[in-house]
Amino acid sequence: MSMVYLINKFVPLDKAKISILDRGFLYGDGVFETMRAYEGVVFHLEKHIGRLFKSLKMLRIRPGIDKPKMQKIVYKLLDKNKLKDAYIKIIVTRGKSTGLLIPPETRPATLAVYALPYKWHPGNIYKRGIKVFLARPGCNEKSPAAGKKTLNYLDNILCRYEAKKRRFDDAILINTKGFVSEATSSNIFLVKEEKLFTPCLESGCLPGITRDEIIRLAKRFWHGINEGFIKTDTLYGADEVFLTNSLAEIVPVVRIGNHVIGRGAPGPVTEKLRGLFRDSVNRYRAKWKIDKKSFL
Repeated sequence: MSMVYLINKFVPLDKAKISILDRGFLYGDGVFETMRAYEGVVFHLEKHIGRLFKSLKMLRIRPGIDKPKMQKIVYKLLDKNKLKDAYIKIIVTRGKSTGLLIPPETRPATLAVYALPYKWHPGNIYKRGIKVFLARPGCNEKSPAAGKKTLNYLDNILCRYEAKKRRFDDAILINTKGFVSEATSSNIFLVKEEKLFTPCLESGCLPGITRDEIIRLAKRFWHGINEGFIKTDTLYGADEVFLTNSLAEIVPVVRIGNHVIGRGAPGPVTEKLRGLFRDSVNRYRAKWKIDKKSFL
């Protein structure tokens, strides 16, 4: 029986219930974090939780626990479910509604954490790459929710549905000024003449944990990184394009709409960075394999 953490205790998954009055259900009033465990070690858990708390502060939601306690909950949950390679999700909402659009700030938040076995994406997507299309401009980079993993994910979901309808794998979101922002659940990078580019945070994209790691690796082992405002035409002229997130890691893009990217196959820089990223994960896992015991 899978166990989850709900509000203040561990309960069986089929017993985990929240009130219909919860503001996450009523208004999408909350935030979440998605992360991945490798051999029982959550890659950069501290960064995920740091980003979660930063978003909670912006939304004026008090989670009711501190960061170390949140880390303990995650590792205890993995231990209780005997999970090694896992998908973990933390959800925090503003709690039960009192009938007011702005409730008293003393209302207790709802905290839910669950973990499931993680299955790798089909290996052929890394070998053949994926196809994406450009969504219509409209991603609001000026919104207070921009760059936050809020429960208001409808635009991303609709864009993914549109991608499926048009027989693409994903969609690239374009902000109100016509610049590239991100994919529906990933950050985006492009390579031109062995130089690496990615949209700046001012474009409205999420400050992804994997994005940060790729930027760090690029600065250390590659030709650096250029963060800025990227036009759609620049994407079409790239030698390579790839997406990043915590679950799929690095996924090559070989076609955008009717435009073939580079040779129409995953490129050498993408493959090089995939290897560097896996090395980084392995180093992190080796470092934390013993340290994580303090959280149990």
